[in-house]
Amino acid sequence: MKFANFRLNYFITNMIVALLYPIYRYVSSSNSLLAFSDGCFIIGLFLLIVGIVLILYAHGDFDITGFIASRAIGKNKEDFDAYITNQNEKRKDSFNYPLLCGIILVILSFLSALAL
Repeated sequence: MKFANFRLNYFITNMIVALLYPIYRYVSSSNSLLAFSDGCFIIGLFLLIVGIVLILYAHGDFDITGFIASRAIGKNKEDFDAYITNQNEKRKDSFNYPLLCGIILVILSFLSALAL
């Protein structure tokens, strides 16, 4: 992750969306802190998996598959080198927000579980 591409407003938006379910569980449960911890852990693990897939995508592991699929659908008639250049341009200013949010949620889950 390159923190040069980090945008605070995108991060805050992602964290608010990621915390919606744990906060709902906290408000609606009888054992609220345990429910909040469980909700943070579940959403955090899901976001970690999404973040790992995005790491693979950012390193170009799915470029050949995407190229073949775009050629099969018929919307892309460029050669492979031009396709790779275009994909690298799209990915150069990206940041992996799901991975960062997942790490923070798992840590938050651990800290809230310690408070039980």
